[in-house]
Amino acid sequence: MEGVIDAHTRDLLTRRPGFDWTVTEFVRVVDARLPPRVFRRHCPELDAGVTTPSGVPVALQLLGSDPGALATNAEQALRLGAIAVDLNFGCPAKLVNRHDGGASLLRDPRRVRAAVAAVHAAVGSEIPVTAKIRLGFSHRRLALDCARAAEDGGAAQLVVHARTRDEGYRPPAHWEWVGRIRRHLRIPVVANGDIWSLEDYWKARTLSGCRDVMLGRGALADPWLAPRIRHWLATGEQLAATPWQARAKVLADFAALQRTTLPERVVTSLIKQWLNHMRQRDAEAARRFQALKRINDLETLLAGLGCKEPEPECNDLALA
Repeated sequence: MEGVIDAHTRDLLTRRPGFDWTVTEFVRVVDARLPPRVFRRHCPELDAGVTTPSGVPVALQLLGSDPGALATNAEQALRLGAIAVDLNFGCPAKLVNRHDGGASLLRDPRRVRAAVAAVHAAVGSEIPVTAKIRLGFSHRRLALDCARAAEDGGAAQLVVHARTRDEGYRPPAHWEWVGRIRRHLRIPVVANGDIWSLEDYWKARTLSGCRDVMLGRGALADPWLAPRIRHWLATGEQLAATPWQARAKVLADFAALQRTTLPERVVTSLIKQWLNHMRQRDAEAARRFQALKRINDLETLLAGLGCKEPEPECNDLALA
């Protein structure tokens, strides 16, 4: 998801009621305090109330392994107006893990606790510190220990991706393991992983016992997933499947926002990256991706998406 989830994406995905809060892409922390421009690049909402344009709060995420450097940068984030700091112990990327970041810390719960405790000591009295973990690095034997370490360090909330680092994104997600963790912690636990549909949402909640879930790839695959869940919780009614025209309109809006600051070749790449997520769960998106994946001209790509001028079906979903 790197590169796709930015302020423009957060704006588009929160325009309809669904999300309670969002998180930035991680700010990579090594051994020094980063300048304000780095934080603002990842989280331009710092200068706009630290919410999306529709008012959904945005937490700033840090990724690193050095407790002192993490604490220093958390203080910097606080000075710039951050309303919450999230710590990423879940990233499975090989490059990140080779450089001692993300899920690599899950091999030693003491390191998780030290990182969270340092950041909590720096900012915890003023803004909450939250964390995200997986069920472990290569096995699940330390899953509960890592979760307890985050809580003991001062985390106010814990998101648990229901797979180990070595399992990557291969199904299935082990939501029942998230439930085992939840039963032993006092802080709220949020379930994450393989929530692509309303049915997945309910199964994740049922097996984990968690009240809340975090959406990632599922929200890119179906930009109406969070509103779909919110509508069902409020009314008991299921919305119809998101039509292609609505999906294409989101991609076209994304392109319009991105091309104000990025070269068109980069925007073209980002559109195809998002379309690649959509094709995993939608036949028409898969067909369009195959037809357009080698297109390098932005206008040609947008024409191939086939989104017309805004129509009612681009903005509303009917009941199933």
